[in-house]
Amino acid sequence: MELRLTEPEVKLLREVLDADLSGLLMEIARTDNRAMREGLKKRQDLLKEILDRLGGAVALAS
Repeated sequence: MELRLTEPEVKLLREVLDADLSGLLMEIARTDNRAMREGLKKRQDLLKEILDRLGGAVALAS
């Protein structure tokens, strides 16, 4: 799948993902349930992957 974003859209998406990642770190620290914590960690890894990809080559709309 290819997603074309303008520069302001990329910036906003990064901000939203960063905010979610920050909240997720606190939620992981507070979670006692092991299975839930593992699910949160998988989500954390996925968010980091997406942010890494956004930092690289992003197809910008003209």
